[in-house]
Amino acid sequence: MEFRILGPVELRLGERKVALGRAKERSLLGVLMLHHGKVVSLRTVTEALWDDNPPGHAKKDLQAYVSRLRASLRSSGVSARIVTHRGGYQFLLEDDDLDYVRFKDLVRESGAARRAGRLDDAEASLREAMDLWRGPVVEDLGTVWMEQKREDLDRYERVAGYQALCGVELERVNHREVLRILDVAMVEHEFDTQYISQRLTALDGLGHYEEFDAYWKQVYDRSARSFGTGPARDLQELHRRLLQARDLLAPDDFHRTQAALRSLPPAQLPSTVSEFVDRTADLERLDDLFLRSRVGGSPVTFIVAITGPPGVGKTELGLHWAHAVREQFPHGQLHADLSGYASEPPREPIEVLGEFLDALGIAATTMPASLSARTAMLRTLLDERRVLLFLDNARDSAQIVPLLPAGAQCIVVVTSRHRLSDLVTRHGAYRLEVGRFTAAETGQLLGGLLRGSSSEPPDPVAAIELTGGTPQAIRTLAELLPGAGQLPNPVELLLAGELASGTILTSLTWSYRALAPAAAHLFRSLALHIVPSIAGEAVFALAGADEEATRGALAGLDAQYLVSREDGRYRMDTLTRAAGERLALAHDPPTARRQAAVRLLDWYIARVTEAAELLAPAHRRTDDKPQAGNLPDFPAAKAFLADEEASLCGAIRRAAFSCPARAVTLLRLVRPHLAFRETGAGWHAAAEAVLLAARAEHDLDAEGQALIALARTHTALGDPVKTEEALQLANTIFGNTRNDRDLSEVLLLLASHFEGSGDHVHAESHLRRLLKIQNDLDEPAQAAAAHAALGTHFRRRDRLEEAAVHLSQAKTRYTELGDHRRHAAMAVELGLLSRRSGRTGDTIGFFTEAVTLHERYPADHERTLLALVELSEVSCDAGEHGDVLLFARKALGMSRSPADHARVARALVALVRSLAATGKHTEAATESRQTIALVAELDEKVRAHVREHFSGLGLWPAADTGNG
Repeated sequence: MEFRILGPVELRLGERKVALGRAKERSLLGVLMLHHGKVVSLRTVTEALWDDNPPGHAKKDLQAYVSRLRASLRSSGVSARIVTHRGGYQFLLEDDDLDYVRFKDLVRESGAARRAGRLDDAEASLREAMDLWRGPVVEDLGTVWMEQKREDLDRYERVAGYQALCGVELERVNHREVLRILDVAMVEHEFDTQYISQRLTALDGLGHYEEFDAYWKQVYDRSARSFGTGPARDLQELHRRLLQARDLLAPDDFHRTQAALRSLPPAQLPSTVSEFVDRTADLERLDDLFLRSRVGGSPVTFIVAITGPPGVGKTELGLHWAHAVREQFPHGQLHADLSGYASEPPREPIEVLGEFLDALGIAATTMPASLSARTAMLRTLLDERRVLLFLDNARDSAQIVPLLPAGAQCIVVVTSRHRLSDLVTRHGAYRLEVGRFTAAETGQLLGGLLRGSSSEPPDPVAAIELTGGTPQAIRTLAELLPGAGQLPNPVELLLAGELASGTILTSLTWSYRALAPAAAHLFRSLALHIVPSIAGEAVFALAGADEEATRGALAGLDAQYLVSREDGRYRMDTLTRAAGERLALAHDPPTARRQAAVRLLDWYIARVTEAAELLAPAHRRTDDKPQAGNLPDFPAAKAFLADEEASLCGAIRRAAFSCPARAVTLLRLVRPHLAFRETGAGWHAAAEAVLLAARAEHDLDAEGQALIALARTHTALGDPVKTEEALQLANTIFGNTRNDRDLSEVLLLLASHFEGSGDHVHAESHLRRLLKIQNDLDEPAQAAAAHAALGTHFRRRDRLEEAAVHLSQAKTRYTELGDHRRHAAMAVELGLLSRRSGRTGDTIGFFTEAVTLHERYPADHERTLLALVELSEVSCDAGEHGDVLLFARKALGMSRSPADHARVARALVALVRSLAATGKHTEAATESRQTIALVAELDEKVRAHVREHFSGLGLWPAADTGNG
């Protein structure tokens, strides 16, 4: 038997609740169980039950309650008993269980396991302990005495248990679970220091630094408002340690006094640009960093490094913010252009220090001569002063370090197109990377710059594609637009400017000159091949150097923001790429450029060959063992082609004339596996380039390959006339050259084209010709495709016996090839055929086979959905109602968009029919209402199908007459 007091007072025998008398009697039992094993005085019992207002007959009432409780316990068969003592009552558990005792035992077990390092056991024990709490202790008793007791139990038992659980989860590095526990189980204890400590630690562990900082600010502000001081010292120490751990030391700005000014404060900040696009998020980030640097922590200088690509607006952003906070620096603002990226050499720190000291009132006669002495004097002068230093256009961290003050009163704003990693890692600088403009921001800036001119702002998406979203390029574009009538090409934008030193090309060249030789060479190579992005592995192939050296060169490009890396791919904006192409043509001989292109093309050919064999196996397999290679499975091959599609398109287009054989090979390999829906225009251009190159070389085979690709793009672009024209030309070419292998692909595409246009005679003619050719070839994949197409054609024409022969042949061949997805597709086709023939058993078998294959080898979800819908209907028709629920629910779960609802509706109709057939009329009515709501926006054909079946079952609304 189990007694429960962590919630309503209960006695349970297994899942059965045993009656324990009236509410007052249960409350008395709860009070006694809270002190189990101890004598509870009459005074305590009376106060617990009635507070300060006991009835005159309280003693007699207690005796009656105890008597009835004893009777209830005896009748329940428990061994627990209530013993009367001279001064009160005692509850003895004997052999029964009490949840409160179990809770404390589990907490002790957890503590022992935690001390022994068995964190999983500790967590499990605490989970079990906390699950015992069902509500307020002795929930039915509402006296003041009990409320006070509950508060103590809640704070020192329940809350302590959850805090212990959070402590274990922190040791297990399960930070998300800690936040969940705090949010759910401790919502009334947010002011508890342990709660705050654990929440801070969890947020820091998850890397949620912005939320961490916002929460700490909330805690700090709340403490200041409530108590006139900061949070508890141990919390502040924890906060400091966590910040140190992630190298975010925050200086204390409240223990300094201002020193007298030696001279008038310098005010050297330049003016900001007009038409500044308000970078709200970046400005708020700077404000937040600055605020944090002023609250708590060690007295160190606040340094922020504003970094980003050339022309992205680092200086403008920094100056805009510096002007906004300048009033907080009454001792002045110092500014220096360090010329890190300019036509003149970078400025030496000793020179800049001389200018700073002069601005601070140091006479030339007392100016130190050495760099170290000047640095020391600057730090001495600024030690008690609030000065903002703005160091613009820094070359690297070494140029900045001698200029840094040491006191916490100053701040330093640095801008650079270098990442300044040493300044961040060794000197505690905060880095703010300035992002490129979005299309909306680009449109906003262009609109402001062109206000009052005769030119309409261009499409922001086209403008951002051209400019890369950098304000410098956008401003230059605005200067070129009036009178131009259209967007300039990248080279025109690169070279635009009043002086050569002010062009975008010159600015990019300054970054290029800062590169090491290996990085500069890689930059030139990438610029020719990075349209629009390139995978890291492809970069190694292109470079032709050892991997370590290439990684170093990539790191150099990344440090200078000449490439960006995202999801393992490297990107380069249009103008940077155009500048790199000019440099490559100027510095790299044609042979070197061609060798690099060949290395990259060979890498693409190897990978696409591997992907093609995984997507559509062309060779027989005898097992399902993973194939050796870089792409482990079908999803990886599919993802590879999706990631590389744009790059492959660009590579083929560029290689059409320089490496025509490889371009043709790559085009032939990749074209069967691309849909061309969103990239049709790009592939059309690539195929056209190969076609022109082939005709220039009088290469008929290459011309035919290009025509097939063009036909596929025409189909994707919705031009059936050009599709047929390209295929007929390819048909003639491959017929003349007796290239039966590629002629087979042409015939298959022609058959598909005629089938789609309704010319079934020509479709069948081409398929029969294709099958005849395949009888003389050893091309199992093409033979399977021919049988599959012919079988599907016959099925649609209701020539079921012929269809069955060819579909079975295709299924057998795809099985031998190990092409599981096409094997499943043939099972679906045979299932449709069997259902039309009325062979229910075969129908269920084929569709089940397809679903099973799809579960093991996921395919396009439309095919799986079709198989599940058909299974739902045919199982319902066969009276296999137990299976209908499973198949229909699976179909509903696969529905991804409204486009799937028409098919799902069929499965739901089958489900409702089965529920009605098995007498589950309430469930059938519920499902029917949901189905009717689902098809409300679908076409009349679907609604008619649902209406027909639901009307027969009396489930279609009487108000709906069927007229839509």
